[in-house]
Amino acid sequence: MRELVFETELDDTDEISDLLMALGALSVTVEDAQADRPTEQPIFGEPGMPLDVQAWPSSKFVALLDQDTDPVSFWKDFCAQDSRFESAAMEIREIADQDWVRETQRQFTPLVIGQTLWVGPNWTEPPPEFKKQGIVIRLDPGMAFGTGSHATTQLCLESLIRVMDKGPKPAKHGTLRVLDMGCGSGILAIAAAKLGAQEVIAVDIDPIAVQTAKDNAAANHANIMAFDAEQNLQGSFDIVLANILAQPLKVLAPALTRFTRPGGALLLSGILARQADEILACYQPLSQHLGTLEVLQERDGWVCIGTLGQMPQ
Repeated sequence: MRELVFETELDDTDEISDLLMALGALSVTVEDAQADRPTEQPIFGEPGMPLDVQAWPSSKFVALLDQDTDPVSFWKDFCAQDSRFESAAMEIREIADQDWVRETQRQFTPLVIGQTLWVGPNWTEPPPEFKKQGIVIRLDPGMAFGTGSHATTQLCLESLIRVMDKGPKPAKHGTLRVLDMGCGSGILAIAAAKLGAQEVIAVDIDPIAVQTAKDNAAANHANIMAFDAEQNLQGSFDIVLANILAQPLKVLAPALTRFTRPGGALLLSGILARQADEILACYQPLSQHLGTLEVLQERDGWVCIGTLGQMPQ
């Protein structure tokens, strides 16, 4: 196969993509032409935030063509349909045959946290010591966030392990209750159950995520309850987890602090390091029953904020 590559400052990228597909391209990718250059300008905010810039200053198109399509003829046909590109520069790149399944799988390496936790896809095998003593969670990449590859998931898992080792014990009846708000794949909820929590509830606004969490929990023999955010949550929890984004974390601050029992642990991530003070300022007035919230860990520009909890009096 071949790739046909060109750049443009035009902003009607959807229409250009549609034309390339109509002419027979197998796929079309639009990227920031200035990515990784000093001139790169970030344009994406978080949900609910206004965007000052609606498009990249310049875009790079990559059109994938099959082996039987002549890229020169394809480009001529494209320019005949859109004369704005008649003088544009175009590059043809050959793509060597590869085992694309294996190449894709190679991107997902297992996550190992000390001797406690191993998280990896089904096509990998944990070290022998984890099969005997550690906790093994198998998660394949899918349509819900959370395989252990992202820094925010790793930070939450590491903080969760610290809490389970040294943090709050069950306040009542010997049942440790955990809430995973915005559960995605269910990885945090599954880890909590595997680490010994007796009651784990996973909640998400996306029905696909809810079903994915249920399926992953069943595959890992983890006892969790997953449902959508429309259902009412009852009571308080010893540990509350939320690995989402800064903007929804601010919206959920009253609920997340209310669901965390006095002295319980609250762990928040999906937060950029530069957003830490903003989140702390939002949560601190609402979390006096939890003690002082702080930045627990930082990695790759992301942080985990919260409190590890206290023993109940």
